Amino acid sequence: MELHFDRAALACRKLRNTYSTCYNLYNSELHDKELFHEKLINDMDKALEEKQFRVYYQPKYNITGDTPVLSSAEALIRWFHPDHGMISPGVFIPLFENNGLIHKLDRFVWDQAAGQIREWKDRFGITLPISVNVSRIDMFDPTLGEELTEIVANNGITAAQLLLEITESAYTDNSQQISAAVSALRSAGFKIEMDDFGSGYSSLNMLTSLTFDALKLDMAFIRNICSDSKAARLVGIIIEIARLLEVPVIAEGVEHKEQMELLKTLGCDVIQGYYFSKPLPPDEFVHLIEKQQKENGYAYS
Repeated sequence: MELHFDRAALACRKLRNTYSTCYNLYNSELHDKELFHEKLINDMDKALEEKQFRVYYQPKYNITGDTPVLSSAEALIRWFHPDHGMISPGVFIPLFENNGLIHKLDRFVWDQAAGQIREWKDRFGITLPISVNVSRIDMFDPTLGEELTEIVANNGITAAQLLLEITESAYTDNSQQISAAVSALRSAGFKIEMDDFGSGYSSLNMLTSLTFDALKLDMAFIRNICSDSKAARLVGIIIEIARLLEVPVIAEGVEHKEQMELLKTLGCDVIQGYYFSKPLPPDEFVHLIEKQQKENGYAYS
């Protein structure tokens, strides 16, 4: 009987944010999905031990000068499962966020990224900052600052070189507590990027009470920026607001030259997206560093 209740509850959860029907059925599709998710949860620790998770890096380019300059990168997790191949982060990250396992995965990424910063510094004599995601669960951990400080110290880098991305929606969950946590991290030397700005429903006046070091536009703004004049004007307004707040603007999801040129005209500072490069494993990313060194040095965001 308890199993039946659990399955009914699972079917009910599928109705969230759905208004076209008032009922749902537990069927073979839901059953298979439930079994798959259970397997991923059970496999996570083994996956960490066996290095099935790999960190890829997507470059960010500063476009404020005449020529785009490699300025930083974002760490992105990939899972190469022995039975299921590469599993999309869109599958396992929400799953781990819901059950609390995301902190284990986040810590793995933080440590990998910090080690990568150090490795590139030793190899190329440059410091390329890397941004990492900090989930909502992490933000409510009272030991977060100590944990991150320990990671950067163990890898011989500074706090300012490990950039912390916190989603806009995290600020709206509990703005006072999140703001206090962010202030503590900034006091420890970390730089905060507000990620996915525009994807949530925070009010503009909320920006005046929040502390962060960069504003990262949600890619939904960029998708139609060249064909939709309203979208372009809105991005321009957001960039102007960022100027008033004295923080740089990062645009992600840029795929075309026209998007990049328009964003440059509007005053965007940093670009990330397939126009420059897809996320790359470290051994491929080094080619971008070598190319940058030959051309025109570095300009950090």
